[in-house]
Amino acid sequence: MNKEQLLKELKLQGFSKIILKAFEKVKRENFISEHLKSFAYNNEPLSIANGATISQPYTIAFMLTLLELDKLTNADNEKLLLDIDDNKLVTDKTNKRDYSSKYEKPSPSKNQKYDILNKVNKNKIKILEIGSGSGYVLALINEILKILKIKNAKKLSVFGAQKIKDFSSYEIYSIERIKELVESSRKIFNKNKKIIIVNRDGSRGLPEKKPFDRILVSAAFEKIPKELFNQLKNNGILVTPIRNSIFQFKKIKGKIKSREFPGFVFVPVVED
Repeated sequence: MNKEQLLKELKLQGFSKIILKAFEKVKRENFISEHLKSFAYNNEPLSIANGATISQPYTIAFMLTLLELDKLTNADNEKLLLDIDDNKLVTDKTNKRDYSSKYEKPSPSKNQKYDILNKVNKNKIKILEIGSGSGYVLALINEILKILKIKNAKKLSVFGAQKIKDFSSYEIYSIERIKELVESSRKIFNKNKKIIIVNRDGSRGLPEKKPFDRILVSAAFEKIPKELFNQLKNNGILVTPIRNSIFQFKKIKGKIKSREFPGFVFVPVVED
């Protein structure tokens, strides 16, 4: 099977245009051994190193769908921009005039714009993948985020000609315990500063970098990893295999809502 055939198969299975575009852009052959490159676009898992595998494209696309990256919004940044729209950050200390509908709303000062720009650029969307293997799923997530361009140009118009450094600013964190795979994926992403790859046991997540907007686990837990719930932002999503099912957990107002999708096989999460 070649890439065109795989994309056609995934399209028939109903996956979104954004996910299909990511699969089209990312070369799976770059993430597998030389002797397996002829099988790169077969819709099946492939071995990579030390008993690890690169998952079946269908399974990856299904998990990315559950991750709902297309629904990501940077709520912190939206609030900052809305505050400016509502003039909550603008004050008139000279005459303390009440700006009602008959008055024109004042524009934020240069210093206020600068402060907001700094805050906007620091409020990054953060994604975590546990068990990233060769880095193929990392590349797909990165491509999806690039396609989405998480920003709202209309709200940014208040800044006029000023350039927002990166309203769609994001970081993708990866944990992989197999050093060989970490080294190979670091070579692939060596010029991408948005992807940070950590070599260690990922069973407890990455608490020092919490909270995350999305967490994806690419190996199977034996039981629900409740510790990871504490690393999710509100409205965050965790997608993880547990035994032979894929679960989607949503954190809504501090409570966890779950959905189960049985019938999958994954290598187990290994704790050091």
